Amino acid sequence: EAAGGGEAGGGGVAAAALIALEGEAARVAARREEVAASMKTIEGMVEDAHTRSWDAGLGASSALSGGSLSAREIRCCRACNQGRLAALLGRLVRLLWRRSEPSGEGSRGGAARVSLMNGLRMVARLMPLLLEDPADAGIRHLLWTDLAASPVEGIDQPPAGAAAAAPSALPAEAPPLNLGGCLVLALVRSLFVPGFTLLACEEEQRFSPAAWDASSAATDEAREAAMRALLVSCSASLFLSPQQLAGAGSAAAPNRALLAAVNAPPPLGKALFRALLSVIFSYDPVGYGIPYAHSLLPDSHRGVVHAASQLLMVLLSPRTPAAFAREGGGEGGCEGGCEGGGGEGGGC
Repeated sequence: EAAGGGEAGGGGVAAAALIALEGEAARVAARREEVAASMKTIEGMVEDAHTRSWDAGLGASSALSGGSLSAREIRCCRACNQGRLAALLGRLVRLLWRRSEPSGEGSRGGAARVSLMNGLRMVARLMPLLLEDPADAGIRHLLWTDLAASPVEGIDQPPAGAAAAAPSALPAEAPPLNLGGCLVLALVRSLFVPGFTLLACEEEQRFSPAAWDASSAATDEAREAAMRALLVSCSASLFLSPQQLAGAGSAAAPNRALLAAVNAPPPLGKALFRALLSVIFSYDPVGYGIPYAHSLLPDSHRGVVHAASQLLMVLLSPRTPAAFAREGGGEGGCEGGCEGGGGEGGGC
């Protein structure tokens, strides 16, 4: 009987060991499947890490649709080939800068206008894909690291042998040295292009308060596209958590694009705010005396007013040094707070 009990006990141990081995084999097989699936995913990302649809959009001769630009291409490039993103963004910034030149020549003609409109639509599609992961240091580096020379250096200069141009109302200082700064400034420039976002006018009149009083359906379409592209570029704060957002106005997590737009060099900065206020406060919602006339008749101004209202609210959102001081100082505020609370008589 003792011998029989020993044999039974040994059989139970062997069975348990066999079950354990089978379980370990199943776990190894599952792990191999996971690794194989991960390898397929990585191979797929590497294979799709290109910008073919976006390159085609840059050279398109007709209006782009949102569905023709692949979000997967950008996400794959962001994950494993940010060099392609840098090349794409550089080409896009140079196109916008060239097409938004002060004389309006860069956007004159049907093909040039389509090219600029497509560039603005591409920015509105591209920037959310670049900004959706606030922890991606590679994108911050791509957008805001200063280069040895400006990405748009020499574009505004006349070709060799050309006659000297009349003095421009645009700032004479050098353009930004980083892609992000050049992109934001190109978008602001695009809002003041005669024949595109403005009716035909002299260059020195582009920044006058009356420049945005008159418009047509074509200029309204261009204005809305330019405003939405700038709005999207300044909306990185939408992707921050509440904890990150609490410090987004400080030096810890600044919204660099928003600060670049708010601090656009004169006369662009002041003209931008005047244009937005002009659009908003000159809009007549009644129109022809019929309430809700936009439901019956085409109204191209309505979309411009919506975009201008949203953009103005975003541009007014950054906290100023005076706001930091009122909150008790802190990084980015005044040392030791402000005396006098700002305004005339001292303070920030």
